[in-house]
Amino acid sequence: METSAPGEERHRGTIEVRSLSKVYPSQDGPVQALSEVSFAVADAEFVTIVGHSGCGKSTLLRIIAGLLLPSSGSVTVRGRGVSGPLSDVGMVFQRPVLLKWRTIFDNVMLPIEMLHLPRQENRERALDLLKLAGLVDFRHHYPAQLSGGMQQRAAICRALIHDPSLLLMDEPFGALDLMTREEMNFELLRIWSQRRKTTLLVTHSISEAVFLADRVIVMTPRPGMIADIIDVKLPRPRMPETKLDPRFTECVRMIGRKIGLLYI
Repeated sequence: METSAPGEERHRGTIEVRSLSKVYPSQDGPVQALSEVSFAVADAEFVTIVGHSGCGKSTLLRIIAGLLLPSSGSVTVRGRGVSGPLSDVGMVFQRPVLLKWRTIFDNVMLPIEMLHLPRQENRERALDLLKLAGLVDFRHHYPAQLSGGMQQRAAICRALIHDPSLLLMDEPFGALDLMTREEMNFELLRIWSQRRKTTLLVTHSISEAVFLADRVIVMTPRPGMIADIIDVKLPRPRMPETKLDPRFTECVRMIGRKIGLLYI
C-alpha cells in the first residue's frame, strides 16, 4: 500500500509528487539521482529544499516544471499530470539570465511574447511588479547597468509576469554576496506576502531555508530521498530578529544534524 510523506495529508493542493525516481545514463552505468520521492505542497505555501550538492534538488525542481521527465513516479500540479513544460509555472535560476540587449522592462515582458499573450494588457502588470520590486525607475536600463541583486529581482518579476500559480526557484541567491543575499531574502518574502504564490525554493543554506519557509524538505545524499519534512514554527512576517529566536536556532541545528553537519 502506498504511504504518504511526513505531513503530506494536511498539505495536499498545488503540487503532489508520488514515488518519483530519476536515473541518468552514463558511460560508467546508470546514475540514480532521485529515489522514491513523495511530498505535497499546499496552495500559497512556501517550501524550501535543502541537501548536499548532487542530491537531486535541481533535478527534482526541473521535473516538477516539466523540463525533465522522471524515470518512474508522477507529478501533478493542480490535479493535472506533468508530462512536459508547464505554462503555469514561473522559474528563477541561480543567475538572472537576462538578455543583455533588452531593457529590464522588455526582459520582464519576454514570457508574454513567448506565450503570445496580449502585450498591452500585461504592460500594467509588468509595471506593478517592477514597482513592487523597487525597479520601476530602472525599467529602461539594461542588465549591465544594474547590480546583481537588482538583476535577480528583475528575474523574479519576469517569472511572475504571466501570473503563474507556481513559482520554482533554483538557488536564486547563490551567486550573490552575503549582504545582498540577506536583502534578497526580505525582498522575496515581501513579494511573496503580496502575491501569495505557491513557492518551492532550492538552497544550500540551511538558515536561508528556515528563514523563508513554512516547511523545509531535507534530502539525503545521492540518490536523493526525503530524510524528513520539518515544519517551521516561526511567526510571519519574518523580521531580522527572527534569526535571534531560539526556535530558529533549534530548527537550523535540527536540519543540520539530519543532513550530517555538526551543529553545537
